Amino acid sequence: MTGDWVPAVSTEDLPIGGRKLFRHYDKRIALFRTERDIYAIDNRCPHQGYALLQGDVKGEQLTCAWHNWKFELDEGGHCSFGGEAVRSYPVDVRGGQVFVDVTDPAAEVMAPQLFQSLIEAMGDVDVGRMARDTMRLRQLGTPLAEVVKEGVNYGAPRMEYGWNHSMATLTDCLNLAALFEGELQALPVVQGMSVVSQTEVRRPFRPRPDPIDPIEVYGDLETALASYPLLVDDERHAEAEALMRGLIATGVSPTLIRHALLSAITDHFLGYGHPMIYAQKSFEMLDKIGWEHADTVLSPLVPNMIYSTRYDRLPYMTKFLRAWEDHDPDLESFVARKNGGVFDSAAFRRSVLDGDDRTAFAALNDALAAGVSVEKVLDATSLAAAERFRRFDIDLDADDTNEWGWLDVTHNMTYLDALRWAWKVDPTPEVLRGVYHAVWFVNFTKQFDQKQGADEVVPHPTVDADEVLKSIRDKDPVGVQAKIAGFEGPKEDLHGALAQGASEDNSVAPIMIAHAVKTARASIVESEILETREPMIAAGRFLASPKRERFVFNATLEAIDFTKGRARGDNT
Repeated sequence: MTGDWVPAVSTEDLPIGGRKLFRHYDKRIALFRTERDIYAIDNRCPHQGYALLQGDVKGEQLTCAWHNWKFELDEGGHCSFGGEAVRSYPVDVRGGQVFVDVTDPAAEVMAPQLFQSLIEAMGDVDVGRMARDTMRLRQLGTPLAEVVKEGVNYGAPRMEYGWNHSMATLTDCLNLAALFEGELQALPVVQGMSVVSQTEVRRPFRPRPDPIDPIEVYGDLETALASYPLLVDDERHAEAEALMRGLIATGVSPTLIRHALLSAITDHFLGYGHPMIYAQKSFEMLDKIGWEHADTVLSPLVPNMIYSTRYDRLPYMTKFLRAWEDHDPDLESFVARKNGGVFDSAAFRRSVLDGDDRTAFAALNDALAAGVSVEKVLDATSLAAAERFRRFDIDLDADDTNEWGWLDVTHNMTYLDALRWAWKVDPTPEVLRGVYHAVWFVNFTKQFDQKQGADEVVPHPTVDADEVLKSIRDKDPVGVQAKIAGFEGPKEDLHGALAQGASEDNSVAPIMIAHAVKTARASIVESEILETREPMIAAGRFLASPKRERFVFNATLEAIDFTKGRARGDNT
């Protein structure tokens, strides 16, 4: 008889109707004897780990005493009420002794079962089961990227209008996992999977047009690639996605596909910056799980771009666009210039933070015309975004009479981080348009500043990153800024504290979790590049601040205005 059979208990000590706990190294096995047979199962209920030995047995059915989950002992521990099955062990009786086979199934046998269970858990928004399956897969040596891949395969085809916060969160959570140690690395991944589950649950797969042969339809590859931004601008959804899928299927390089996507994104300031952020996250995800998943990951970017609001067609950007027309920036020439004129970063930031639309535009345009490198401009704009973030009026977020809040300023930092990525991988005139959008964005959000400007930060020296995490948990925005500014320990510990503060359940709504995660991730990256903690200080203030999550309440107030015929923003 093959297997690792170990003696558990004598039959005399396990009479009919009896039960015994058997310990073998890290295993805790509950033995039950019914009129029919002897059974061995994990003593831990899969639900929340309570002892099944305390459960009630009727016939061959075991009921957990704590939450009434029911398991069929004669069906291998199948769960007939609750969630997943409990593990069962083979039993053999020899010479008055009960033997249990404690052999663990091979990884190649267990992994497919666990992945299937993980998908079922996502379909049921069963966070506990997602966490357990993730940890079991980790015990088998499965990389977290493989776990996340299942989240992608579940969520991406279901996104009704294309890329959204759920997939962006999953990407950032996978990136943040590297900042954790040991088993806790699974925390952000489980958080990301739960956001995907909550957002996409029970949605059918989104219909997609079949890929086309780009050369057959457009004559040559160059024309096909140039046609993609035109199709997006003309909102020809089916043709644009069929072309994107065809480019991927034909084997067009990621570089060319990325440029086509970024060109379409920067034709307008799309969706308050979301498509740029999603483009960054999509390629970061593919770096982790492999380009062979490009069709699954990239094709949903198309409907997101097409359905996104073109902010340069709204009154918000009127003055800025007039400045564009007046200056008529020579983007190609600006791209070609490198490290030319002297750059006063502080003066540039003042213009962007405190000037009007035209002043901010002129500051950027003059710098580029003088030959200042785009990298230096991005650095200065990122510092301005962090300052804007720290100036945000927390009381504004708690005011239900306005439509603005924290989420309207978090995008300054995350958009800058995405734009920096775009410029690094595609330093072209098309991406340079996005730098102008970023400057407008930081300037536009000055309306959300608190009256006294940014909080004064007096560094609080500490080497304990847990103090930073505690301030986030305690909702202490002043204290967390002081502790980040005064932190004297290893930077990895500080990064981990911010990552954990974002990954813990400090928010309720998935969209709030999404913004916490992506803001923390962007702040860490930007702080490393800028060699200053200003972005992390700003992000810490956001993570530690109370946030408005009264979505049902606000929706009801808006519905009252709507039914009374009042337009948004109309106080009469």
